[in-house]
Amino acid sequence: MMWLGHHAGHHHRAAAEGAFVITAAAIAYGLTLALSALVARILPPAQYGEFSSAVALVSITCTCATLGLEKYALRLLPEYLHSDRAHKAKGFVLFGVSVAVALGVAVAFGGFHLYRHFKPHAEGVEVLGRMIAFVPAIAVFLFVLEVATTFKSAVGSTLIYRIVLPGVTLGAMAYAPHLVTPFTVNDAVNVYGYTWLAALVIMIVYTAIVAPRELRRAGISLEPRAWLVEGMEFLGLSLLMSVFAQSAILMLEVLRGDRIGVAHLSACMQISGLAIILQTATIRTYGPRLARLIAAGDFPGQTVLLRQRALLMMAIGGAFLAIIVLWGERLLRVFGDEYTDAYPTLVVLTIGNIVNIVLGGAPLYLQFHGLHRTTLGIAIGGTVLALGSVAAAALMGNYETVAKAYVIALIIMYAAFQVARRAHTAFAARAEISRRPSSAKRDTRQGP
Repeated sequence: MMWLGHHAGHHHRAAAEGAFVITAAAIAYGLTLALSALVARILPPAQYGEFSSAVALVSITCTCATLGLEKYALRLLPEYLHSDRAHKAKGFVLFGVSVAVALGVAVAFGGFHLYRHFKPHAEGVEVLGRMIAFVPAIAVFLFVLEVATTFKSAVGSTLIYRIVLPGVTLGAMAYAPHLVTPFTVNDAVNVYGYTWLAALVIMIVYTAIVAPRELRRAGISLEPRAWLVEGMEFLGLSLLMSVFAQSAILMLEVLRGDRIGVAHLSACMQISGLAIILQTATIRTYGPRLARLIAAGDFPGQTVLLRQRALLMMAIGGAFLAIIVLWGERLLRVFGDEYTDAYPTLVVLTIGNIVNIVLGGAPLYLQFHGLHRTTLGIAIGGTVLALGSVAAAALMGNYETVAKAYVIALIIMYAAFQVARRAHTAFAARAEISRRPSSAKRDTRQGP
């Protein structure tokens, strides 16, 4: 009975945490959408497109700046702390912050000059220069965020990242035009960057408060080579997914210079992004359950779990698509009356994102089974396909054509993930049957 009570309590806590994560994700979506709509209304469409392009490039550079160490921290720090190796945990944290700062500066500098090579116009370079100056701070924030999460403070760190940061940015962006007239894209970039700096200070203070006592008293031990090698394994997929996600906006800006088109595309991506936020949130709910089934070698259970997740995502996605079809133009009008022409593009992007979340369990399955090469290979192929097709669409068409090319590449990539997942499940099931004793095989063939 005690075991049953503990087991029920564990599931209750897991359900409560999952509900909190999903609720926080929904609130974060509302805040982010409100922030994007506010910036779109404050700035002319061309300047909003310029702002969106700078944010997209910073997203990729920040992924590079951490070298995957923030994802590696989720696995490594609990192991260190539970095995009385606090000195190594402290060394890893200090090393990760140092890498984020140093590489953030280097990547920002390189990204700025690469952009200036392709787009030498002064205004665009100035905006990017302002935005990219904040990359080191954003990269450190993303690393410290995951460190705080490993200190059993997922709720607090999620609140800071998902609620406090976008909430403060929204408030600052709403108030700033009353202080600066006229309010330009450069002012919007300053507000965006300084709120990240404020959030970084809050996150550092919070992490210092929740850090285990043994970590504070411990010395420092460094294993930089081993940490870099392991971290790079996490970097590959994260970087590819980041490049894939930003490919449409960046290609439309770099190859065509269509900032109004970028503004329309960005507005559609912000609205349709609820599906992606929900997928990210459900990973924290389904991931641990999938890991337990993998540890038990329960392949039928894994298939059932992924099917349940897919059905849930289909239900949510179907409801969300209905909202977009019925009220998509009204949602776009929140950004401004001139954005309503992008309604067909919003529907197309929403359909692509729904396919993404329905099949999103496949890459999670492949990663949890250690099939990193397979996952990485599919991601590389998908990203190359996206870059090529989106680039061709940008050169030959407008933002609507770019969105269609992006969605086609997205569907093909996630279909490939699903095929690989099914192939591995079938292979593993046959291997499990072949390992059974011959009597068990006969019983299986004879049936009940």
